[in-house]
Amino acid sequence: MKTKITLLILLFFSGIKISAQTVFSPDAGLYATLLNDLKKDLYLSNRVQKVTLDGKERLMFVTWVRDHIHTTKAYKYWEKDVASYIAFFMEHQTEKGMYYDYWESYKDKNVGQLFFTNCFDRQFYFVDVNQQNFFFRMPMEADLEYLLVEGVYTNWQATGDLEYVKKWMPTLIKGMKYLMNDPLRWSGKYMMVKRPYTIDTWDFTSQHDSLKSVDRLLGHIDNTEKTPKGIMHGDNSGMFMAGKMLSKMYTAMGENDAAKEWDMQAELFRHRLNTTCWNGRNYAHFIPEQPVPLHIKTDPINSVGLSNTYSINRGAPTREMAASIIKTYMEIGEKTKSEALAPWFGIYPFIHPHFGNYKVGEYMNGAVLPLVGGELAKAALQNGFERYGIEQFKILDEIMKKNDRKVPGCVNADGTAQKEAIPDEWGQAAFVSALVEGLAGVVDKSILFKEVEISPRWYFAGVNKTSVTIGYGNDGNQVSYSYSFSNNRAEIKTSGKFERFTMRVPFPEKAKSASATINGKSAKVSVDQVNQSKYAVFSGSGSSNLIVVNFN
Repeated sequence: MKTKITLLILLFFSGIKISAQTVFSPDAGLYATLLNDLKKDLYLSNRVQKVTLDGKERLMFVTWVRDHIHTTKAYKYWEKDVASYIAFFMEHQTEKGMYYDYWESYKDKNVGQLFFTNCFDRQFYFVDVNQQNFFFRMPMEADLEYLLVEGVYTNWQATGDLEYVKKWMPTLIKGMKYLMNDPLRWSGKYMMVKRPYTIDTWDFTSQHDSLKSVDRLLGHIDNTEKTPKGIMHGDNSGMFMAGKMLSKMYTAMGENDAAKEWDMQAELFRHRLNTTCWNGRNYAHFIPEQPVPLHIKTDPINSVGLSNTYSINRGAPTREMAASIIKTYMEIGEKTKSEALAPWFGIYPFIHPHFGNYKVGEYMNGAVLPLVGGELAKAALQNGFERYGIEQFKILDEIMKKNDRKVPGCVNADGTAQKEAIPDEWGQAAFVSALVEGLAGVVDKSILFKEVEISPRWYFAGVNKTSVTIGYGNDGNQVSYSYSFSNNRAEIKTSGKFERFTMRVPFPEKAKSASATINGKSAKVSVDQVNQSKYAVFSGSGSSNLIVVNFN
C-alpha cells in the first residue's frame, strides 16, 4: 500500500498523466503537503488489509463497519473496492433489520471468553459456528442503519454500479425501518430516532459510581426498555441524509414512487430535527424523552455535541443555522484558547467530574478530535466562513508537527497524542474530504463526476496558482483544473472527463460585480450570497474549458 501511494505521488509530480488519482500540485504549498501526508497516514495503518470472510476476499479499511464507512470519504479517491466489506455486514443483517458493528474470529479462542455473550441480550450478538466468527452490536448505537445507506451510496457514486444498489436496496430499507420501529430505537413521542444518554454519537453512557463488575459494564453500554433515552440530533440528521440518498438511488433505478416516498421521509426528518432539536444557536446535545440520570452532570439542551458539524455537512440545517453553529465553535475556541489548541471536542462544556471512566480532557470528554476538525473545516469552507476553515488546516498542521506528520485519533489539549483513541483514519479522512470538497471545491453532484460543482476557494488560502486532479479509484471519470488569480481576475482551465459543471468562484474582498467567459463566450453569471461570502455562479458543459472571471 505504501509503495502504491508513493508511486502515484511521484508520477504526478514528474508530469506523467495518471487517471483517477486525487492530488494537488506542489504550488498548493501547505495544502498539498497536508493532502500528501494524510494519504500516507491512511495507508500506513495496518488496519487497511484484505480479509477473507465467508469465502470472499474483501478490502477492509477499519474493522468496525461504522468507522470503515466514515473513512470511505477518503479511500474512495484511491481504492477501487469500497463495497465488499460493507456487503459482509449486510449479508449478516438480523431478521429485525439490525446490523452488527464488528466481527471477530474466535478460531483460537473459547467463545466463552467473549464476555459480551455472557452479559447482553441475545439480539445484540451472534456466533457463526460454521465460520467461527463472533458478531456484536453496541446496544446503545443508533447509527449503523443509516450509515450503511451512506456506504452503498458512496460505492454507487464512485463506481456507477447500479446492480449493487438494486441488490442491496431491500436490505437498506429493512434497516431504516428497523430504526423507525424498534422500541429501543424509535421515539413515538417525537417521531425520531432515540438512544440512551451517550456523548453524542458514541457508544457508551456514564454508569453510576456505585455499580461494580458486570453491573458496571451493563450500565456503561447496555440498552433495555428501562434505559433512559433521548433524541440525539446527529442520528436524525443521518436519517435525513440517508432518506435523500435512498431517493436518488431509487430514481436511478426508475422507481419514482419509492424515490418520492423517501424524499418525503427525509424532509419530515429535517422538519422534526430543526423544530425539535434546535436551541437557537446550535443543535441541542439531547432532547430528553426520559429524564437525564442525575449522576450525569450535563446540560442536554445547551451542550454542544460533535454531530453539529456532521449535521451541517449532511445538509440538514439552513445556511443561517449552519452559520450559527460555526459561530458557536468560534466562540468555544475563543473561550478555550488558553486551554486547548482547537475547539474540536466531543462535547462542550465537558462533563464533570467524569463521564463513565473518562475524566475531563480524556477521549470524548474533552480530547481534541481531528474528526471534528475535518468536518468543521469542510462546513466552514462551504458555508461562507472560508478563512475560519483555513484556520482548521493550520491547526491540523501544528498537530502533525507534534506527531511525526501523523494525525492521531484523539489528541491532548497541546496537540500530542492521547493513549486511548478512536482509529486515526476517521479524522484523516474527514480532513481529506475538507481539502477536496471544501478547499479545492470539487463536489460530485451525481455519480462518476458526470455533473460536478467546482468552487476553487484558493483565494482564502492565499494560493494564487495551483492545479488539482480529483478522481475515484475506479479509473473512471475525473476532474482536473488549473487555477490562477491576479488583479481581480481568475483563470481556470478544466480537463478530465465530466459532462456538466457548475462553477462557483468566490468574490475577492471589495469586489461588487463579476463577469465570466467560457471558451471566449460570455456566460450568464448569478451571485450567490453564502453567509459572509459571495460567489459568481455559472454553468457549462464538457470537460475541456478555458474560463475567465473578472471581478470589479
